[in-house]
Amino acid sequence: MGDGAASHPTRCYNGEDRISALPNDLLGDIITRLPFTDAARTAAFASHWRQIWRSTPLVLRDADAHLSEATHVATVAGALANHPGPFRTVSLFGCRAASLDLELPEWPRLLATKHIENLSFQNKQTQPQTTLSPLPADILCCGSLQSLSLAFWKIPDDLPLAANAFPNLRKLVLVRNDMSDQYIHRLLDACPILEYLGLVLNGKPERVHVCSQSLWCLLLGLSKVEEFTVMDTPLLERIIFFKPPYGGTDCVRFRIASAPKLRVIGYLEPRVHKLQIGDNIIKPDTMASPGTVVPGVEVLAVKVNFGVFWEVKMLASFLRCFPNVGTLHIESVQHDPSVAAHEPTEEHHGRFWQEASPVESLRLHVRSLFIHKFQGDQNEFEFLKHVALNARELRALLVVSPDKKNALALADEVNEMANKLDHPLFQPWTARGWLESPRVRNVLISAKVSFHIVHDPFRW
Repeated sequence: MGDGAASHPTRCYNGEDRISALPNDLLGDIITRLPFTDAARTAAFASHWRQIWRSTPLVLRDADAHLSEATHVATVAGALANHPGPFRTVSLFGCRAASLDLELPEWPRLLATKHIENLSFQNKQTQPQTTLSPLPADILCCGSLQSLSLAFWKIPDDLPLAANAFPNLRKLVLVRNDMSDQYIHRLLDACPILEYLGLVLNGKPERVHVCSQSLWCLLLGLSKVEEFTVMDTPLLERIIFFKPPYGGTDCVRFRIASAPKLRVIGYLEPRVHKLQIGDNIIKPDTMASPGTVVPGVEVLAVKVNFGVFWEVKMLASFLRCFPNVGTLHIESVQHDPSVAAHEPTEEHHGRFWQEASPVESLRLHVRSLFIHKFQGDQNEFEFLKHVALNARELRALLVVSPDKKNALALADEVNEMANKLDHPLFQPWTARGWLESPRVRNVLISAKVSFHIVHDPFRW
């Protein structure tokens, strides 16, 4: 043992700095990966490190929860004053605009000169009902931006905006800003290659009309919005609804005027979305016609309370509106006591499905059916029976139980129902069907997987 130790003596570098001897591009990569405050401290090592820090595109985030607002403000001000840019990403969540004004009055102008690629700017509010601060005009002069997220700002109609202000912007997210429909129009017109638009609206504006020649995906969290219209959107393929993180969800008229390439839409909710296609409002008794269908949709997601007859009829109408759906997601929603309208009844709806007019998408196109939060209610089984007897192309079924303990019991009930039906169209379905506990989550908010490579975003 001793001989071995002697043959490999401990190396001593006598305090020699070997990290600084690394190539500059590698040192810059190290600095980029550090939290900004730590990255800034490297400038104190030596003049060489100071030059590396100033020449490295930085990532500035001030969202460290353990830091005080004063520290957040000082960090941001120091970065803007001392680093020439470019900044790959700037995320400002921990400081108020008024505090930045006191620390560094010229911060908006400096921010606009740093060649930022990705900017997320949430105006920190001390109280939920505080009057929103006006967005500094210089923020809309960052022509290098590829991604922009703005939250809790007042954006007046007279705020200057160049005609082609964001030539590189591909993603725009607007959260709870006080702004008009007209200014949203101006923003979209200023983004000629915009692909993703995320809107979280809480009554301002009450009516929204989206028009974009480049938009590919629309993510919506709507609260207290009376009407939302998708106008001239020739490249739009996806409309994704999610529950807004602030405020409740109220009934909104959602109109699809022109979206010829629309392929994915959901989750539609009968109690929330008053669907309108062109000039036709979709009602419980709506039949398929050229003016009431969107033929390009392949993936559809719907939330429905199977205990409410009106919602069951609306489910049938929604399915008729999208006649070529190949993948169908249905989330079984339980009754919310706070919702007075459309109280559930004890009646079963098997007769409705037996007498309902044929639903082309179910009969000829649906190949994959996912039922989330399946409770095993009689009316849920009535819908399953209808699908089993009529879906000629169905090849896969996933029934997701909210209760892992009851998952196996529900699986037995599904199989028992299949055996009783003894229908030839049903056999390939049961052979490939399965039942699992809940694992499907909403990727639409976290978006950890690129939408460009996900055929069905509701499965994640």
